[in-house]
Amino acid sequence: MNTRFKAIDDRFKAVEETMNTRFKAVEETMNTRFKAIDDRFKAVEETMNTRFKAIDDRFKGLEDTMNARFATLDAKIDGFEKRLDLVQRVALLEAKVREIEAKS
Repeated sequence: MNTRFKAIDDRFKAVEETMNTRFKAVEETMNTRFKAIDDRFKAVEETMNTRFKAIDDRFKGLEDTMNARFATLDAKIDGFEKRLDLVQRVALLEAKVREIEAKS
């Protein structure tokens, strides 16, 4: 009976070793595949980050251009307002001169 139990025990050990070997092979294969997937995701992430950075740079360039244009327009408006103030002052002075001339 002991030899039968020993034979069964040896067979279980052999099956266990085979299963452990196969599990390790599957684990190594899965680790390799998951690493490949992870590397692929990292590559996609880098590509997307590069593209988004390029888009952000373009928007920053557009923003800088628009800010420069608005600054130019603000300067022109300020110039026009000063001219308008001068024209209004001249008109007031002319009206006063006419008033004075009319009184004399």
